[in-house]
Amino acid sequence: MDSMSSFLKNNFPQCAVLAALLILLIAVNRLTADGLLEVRQEFDRRNLYQFFDPGSFDNDLVLDNYLLPANAQTSKLSNLHLLNLDRDRLAYIARKDGKAVAVAVPASAEDGFNGKIDLLIAVDMFGRISAARVIEDVDSRQLFGVVDVIDSKWMNGFAGNSMRDILRLSWQPITAENEYDQFVGASITSKSVAKQIYDALVFYQSNRIELMRGRREGEKVKGTI
Repeated sequence: MDSMSSFLKNNFPQCAVLAALLILLIAVNRLTADGLLEVRQEFDRRNLYQFFDPGSFDNDLVLDNYLLPANAQTSKLSNLHLLNLDRDRLAYIARKDGKAVAVAVPASAEDGFNGKIDLLIAVDMFGRISAARVIEDVDSRQLFGVVDVIDSKWMNGFAGNSMRDILRLSWQPITAENEYDQFVGASITSKSVAKQIYDALVFYQSNRIELMRGRREGEKVKGTI
């Protein structure tokens, strides 16, 4: 004990400097992490605007979310397996004056090569699709910064339709003009995408009330999983 006291007394300036540097590094790391998270959230926020009609919502789409676990067996949600998720993803709730008006539900369609294509399907309270898009899988470890929309004229055709319209849309041809490469290359068919969107609508209808609640009070969703 005496030797330790003597060491600290003789090396107090150096120890103080090291302690200050350690505190500074921790603070910088925290600020950097928080800054990156804010950037990722803002990226998603900008891209989510195209899933809902302008003026139809007044909440923060990024923060008003519902965490959907990849493991359907550990969730109380009905028919979660229909989303075909292989990683945890977020559903996003649009609200107007505090009332839910639509929910954007994630799903994954098989691409024909033992891989998956991420989708995000926004559905209103009447079960109509407001937007359906292919989402680029930027980083599977992240919950935020992943809503990178890939343009597809064919996918735009789902807007305004409901479950009864999906079969008709599944037979519409996908042309090469301004299309997603994996559609044009026939690695994934219009029928498989339409089926996955249909399954996402079934999941939505099965859990609409629960999804509308969003995160419960006190729950936190971290930036990584």
